[in-house]
Amino acid sequence: QDQLSIMLQPKVECQSGALVGFEVLARWQHPQMGNIPPDQFIAIAEHNQLIDTLTEVIFNKALHWFSAFCAERQAAASVSTGKHLLCSINISALSLKNLQLFNLLDQLCRHHQIPAEQIMLELTETGAMDDTLASLDILTRLRMKGFQLSIDDFGTGFSSMLQLVRMPFSEVKVDKSFVMTAQHSRESQLVIKAIIDLAHSLDMVVIAEGIEDADTLQFLQQLGCDKAQGYFIGKPLHDHQITDWLA
Repeated sequence: QDQLSIMLQPKVECQSGALVGFEVLARWQHPQMGNIPPDQFIAIAEHNQLIDTLTEVIFNKALHWFSAFCAERQAAASVSTGKHLLCSINISALSLKNLQLFNLLDQLCRHHQIPAEQIMLELTETGAMDDTLASLDILTRLRMKGFQLSIDDFGTGFSSMLQLVRMPFSEVKVDKSFVMTAQHSRESQLVIKAIIDLAHSLDMVVIAEGIEDADTLQFLQQLGCDKAQGYFIGKPLHDHQITDWLA
């Protein structure tokens, strides 16, 4: 019934603050029950074999918006081109076995004239490591199509360094549980530093999410983190709010 919508959370370059892209977040505003949280309706979709359909709907809405947004930025003389911006979309671990879905997502990129290289597919660490052989096969196919791959919530699972080396990820996303406690937890500080050092040694980009204050951002800058995301950078926005946030 087309009740699903998207919101966009900005991502910036950690050192300069320059915009690098947005993460697409699914939202459901039910006419009778109001706002239904994503952790509820995504779990329902996964349980009822509807997650691939939901992913297709969100992907289509995201590309429709992203295509128009990049075109507007290129048309505006006062800002730099949106050519290198990334649109990040979450993928359920249950979808990893469905090659047909990813072929469809590739077709949607072509339809909206968005290069696959500008799409970042985010997968949770635990989901990507459930069946490493199957994951390796499908993730390699996605990379060959040009998609960027981000391992989300990194540090909360138990994947080995060897598995991370084998998987064709282009980005590592530090779990927000470490970022949000970094100011008063030495353990969190050590985990963040270890993740950044490991990712950089594997030529991966590191993004930290859950940044809620200037001190945390400064700490991440000192460690050489590449990208930043969180309420201190920008809260999830409706598409009509992005212009004001940019200004």
